[in-house]
Amino acid sequence: MTEKNHGRGIAFVETYDEGIKSTIEKAFLNHGVSYLIKVDKVRDVKKGLFESKKKFSFYINRYQQDEARAAMQGKSMDEDKIMYLI
Repeated sequence: MTEKNHGRGIAFVETYDEGIKSTIEKAFLNHGVSYLIKVDKVRDVKKGLFESKKKFSFYINRYQQDEARAAMQGKSMDEDKIMYLI
């Protein structure tokens, strides 16, 4: 069955840290924000060695932007490890 895309999902925040990822998940669940996590493997080459990290991208419903921002305000997270996309 073909999935319908109505353009409601938007990228909200990205992080490379798994601890931050779980904190964001708990905050969204407590505030009733629907989300999707997209995991990408990012590879870097440094002096002939490959280094890979996981990038966690949170996609939310665009109609819940205010709820998502409110959920993120109450949490104490390192702002250097979070990238807001909106």
